[in-house]
Amino acid sequence: MKNTIKILIIAAMSVLLLESCTSRKFVRGYVADAKMVAAIRPEVDTRNSVRKMLGSPSATATFDNNSWYYYSKKSESLAFFKEDITALNIIAVHFDNDGYVTGIKRYTLADHHNIVPVGKRTKTFGRELSFIQELFSNIGQFGAAGPSTVQPGN
Repeated sequence: MKNTIKILIIAAMSVLLLESCTSRKFVRGYVADAKMVAAIRPEVDTRNSVRKMLGSPSATATFDNNSWYYYSKKSESLAFFKEDITALNIIAVHFDNDGYVTGIKRYTLADHHNIVPVGKRTKTFGRELSFIQELFSNIGQFGAAGPSTVQPGN
């Protein structure tokens, strides 16, 4: 009787261990409707019409706001291991200065590149201070607080 209980406990724990190692799948971002993306016409549609068809973009261009990006990613991970990207879709809608669509580009996982940083430190130009210099460098930099120029009640 004790042997069967031990076997059942070991079997149950094995099943639980194997179950915890199943892969988990994730879908993040904006999953675009292909018909809506195909309906966007360059030099006809504007920012407003694109927003009505696709919604607000996931991201916009940093400096000029003439590019909108709709981003989605599918990935999976096994137990506690690093997440692996299985599909990546980015739709880039570009506008001219008047707000009309100039083109649409699609990017997939094949266009994805990992960027490897060079070095561990970024060189900066300026003074390099020791810990003690940093600690005491602000002494005497600020004057004592004088009488307040703001009148109560104003």
